[in-house]
Amino acid sequence: MSTTIKLARVDQRLLHATVALNWNQFVNANYAVIVDPSYSNDPFITRVMQLCLPEPMKVKIFSVEEFIAFINKESTAKRNLMVIFKNLDTAKEAVEAGFKTSEIQIPYPASRIVIKKLSDFFNEEEIRCIRFIQKKGIKLFFQTAPLDNKEYSVFTK
Repeated sequence: MSTTIKLARVDQRLLHATVALNWNQFVNANYAVIVDPSYSNDPFITRVMQLCLPEPMKVKIFSVEEFIAFINKESTAKRNLMVIFKNLDTAKEAVEAGFKTSEIQIPYPASRIVIKKLSDFFNEEEIRCIRFIQKKGIKLFFQTAPLDNKEYSVFTK
């Protein structure tokens, strides 16, 4: 069968209520895949995060290398993935390692400050990661909740 990326998101909070409850209704994923090397071998965190998810959705926590191997592995079942990267650097590493998707979502800052250019919110290293990802043909956008509009304009400047 196939693996489909239903949502790719960068969120340092990883799996939380907005993602676990709101997004899954809209993307219909059967896996929440967290790409965070610091938790990839932690069965306790995996079990805790599994408690956040509706049945029968499964959580998997991977390093970048494990994630790439998982998405490239043949499966007998259809896998619809909601992928959550810990940060932009981890997303960049995954793209560098061969992760392909059309878009990556970033939640709006909590304060909803007006962001007119990338440097209003991101540091220089994060901007380098953004530009690398964009050079691979992947669009980035701000969006927090499913009914929010996607905001691409900041990333095109």
